[in-house]
Amino acid sequence: MPLIDSKGMLIYAMENKFAVGAFNANNLETAQAIIEAAEEENAPVIVQISQGAIDYAGEDCFFAIVKTLAQKASVPVVCHLDHGVDFGTVIRALRAGFTSLMFDGSSLPFEENVKITKMLVEIAHASGVPLEAEIGKVPDAAKGPLSPEEVKKYLTTPEEAQEFCEKTGVDSLAVAVGSAHRMKVQSVRLDIERIANIRERVGVPLVLHGASGVMDESVIEAIKAGISKINFATELNKAFTNAIKEKLQAEPELVDVRKYGAYARERVKKVVKEKIKLLNSTGKAEEIMDFINKNRYFEKKSDTSKIVE
Repeated sequence: MPLIDSKGMLIYAMENKFAVGAFNANNLETAQAIIEAAEEENAPVIVQISQGAIDYAGEDCFFAIVKTLAQKASVPVVCHLDHGVDFGTVIRALRAGFTSLMFDGSSLPFEENVKITKMLVEIAHASGVPLEAEIGKVPDAAKGPLSPEEVKKYLTTPEEAQEFCEKTGVDSLAVAVGSAHRMKVQSVRLDIERIANIRERVGVPLVLHGASGVMDESVIEAIKAGISKINFATELNKAFTNAIKEKLQAEPELVDVRKYGAYARERVKKVVKEKIKLLNSTGKAEEIMDFINKNRYFEKKSDTSKIVE
């Protein structure tokens, strides 16, 4: 089916106490694995393309891959820009056709984050596309060990989350509640009380980044407390890389990239299916589409190719 935007999908998840999985794709095989897993679980899915992936292969290339796979899929698929950290990247993704966007201004002063986010919300909405933003800051574990005190200073407060949403009109909000990017071991427990308090003050779906390092039971608690979109990247990268290592170790003479690529694809698909089940989004594809068809949040899209960067 055609790509859809993320707004109705996440609102439905928020109202029905489950979460939609958002999985980062860095190549064809990973994108295939994500969408095939969603089809096998009959689940809605968000395929995320990060700014790093765009720097690696370009927004047009990745969009073409996701769009082609989605058109052949039997479940709703979103093509989402993950962590666009500058104005130009967000606009390029919009022009390329992405159906969901994220601007990450979490490293900026609060008022500057508000200013740029609000501007991008207005541009995205004029084209019928929702925008996610981040307040607080999800730290990067790859930069070194994170002390509890360091994680704590980045946490989102309910008050700033409410103010940010009111000033920007953002469609979904990524919050810092104890997770970290690029963690290779599941060891984190989230601040569930903080999530619940933010949920009480904020009317838009909440997003959890850095979920690869979060313990499964804490993910389940976070969904109950109000998280509606959960991002996974590192676990997919680990599965893909480890599978290739395993395959080449077993068959060191193998040079056909399709064979070890297919092997890695199956391993990633297994991980994605496990996460979809964890988020309780299995079997939700049809009801999400029914909800979206009954609730149109945007007018007809304008021609995004005419947007000037």
